[in-house]
Amino acid sequence: MSATAAAAPLSLHDRFRAALTHRYFIRLHMSVLLALVLLSGILASRLLIAAGVENMAVRYPIAVVISYISFFGLVRIWIAYVTRASRKRARSGSEGSFEVGDVVSGGGSGGSSGSGGGGGRWLSGGGRFGGGGSSATFADNAAPRMAAVPVASPPAKSGGSSSGSGFSIDLDGDGLLLLLLFALLVLGICGVGAYLVYQAPVILSEAAFHVALVPGLVRTARNSHDPGWIPGVLRATVLPFAIVLALAALFGYQAHKRCPGAVSVRQVFTRCILR
Repeated sequence: MSATAAAAPLSLHDRFRAALTHRYFIRLHMSVLLALVLLSGILASRLLIAAGVENMAVRYPIAVVISYISFFGLVRIWIAYVTRASRKRARSGSEGSFEVGDVVSGGGSGGSSGSGGGGGRWLSGGGRFGGGGSSATFADNAAPRMAAVPVASPPAKSGGSSSGSGFSIDLDGDGLLLLLLFALLVLGICGVGAYLVYQAPVILSEAAFHVALVPGLVRTARNSHDPGWIPGVLRATVLPFAIVLALAALFGYQAHKRCPGAVSVRQVFTRCILR
């Protein structure tokens, strides 16, 4: 009896996740959320600079924390969007729609959403680029050439084309360390983003599931601010964001220490790496 009761919420959660994943492109939604999170961190850093916080060892961790808080706000907006859109489609009777409450209450719409998935497909055939092979050669249709007039070519410079770059990369000591830390920070952000996009069906569907399900009732869209979904999202995302926080703090500290006067990544590169 207890084993059956323990297995029921798991199967219900799986049904809810399958229906939600079938109806929405959740990984695409998570990609958009993370892009907005990144923009919020950049905007927070700019505002902190305007407020006089120029120390990167202090500013970057604060910007990461602000972006993490904005992530929860964006997830809350996403839950409200999914709940309202599902109820609106269910009322209008549009093809391929499902009601969040029907999946939770076991009304049978979970199976119907699978059969009516034709309206939810994303045909990503894309157009072909057919103009790539139409290159013309001007030598075939050129007019008769005039007699060539010998023109003295300027003497070649001994420096070659590489001498016109105007800067060099300093990979000794501090410059090498800052470059490696910045590359590690970028790889960390990309890795965390890829992980969260991959886990998006689990993270977002669990958040929506906790909002939609109450004992015997289904909450309406106006109750999507209920804090019941926050612990699950926090457990799933706190470690990835902690990694980004640690990498950002490490790079900010070393940049402030080894490249004094620089207040941004651009200035770190122009003053201490590219010379």
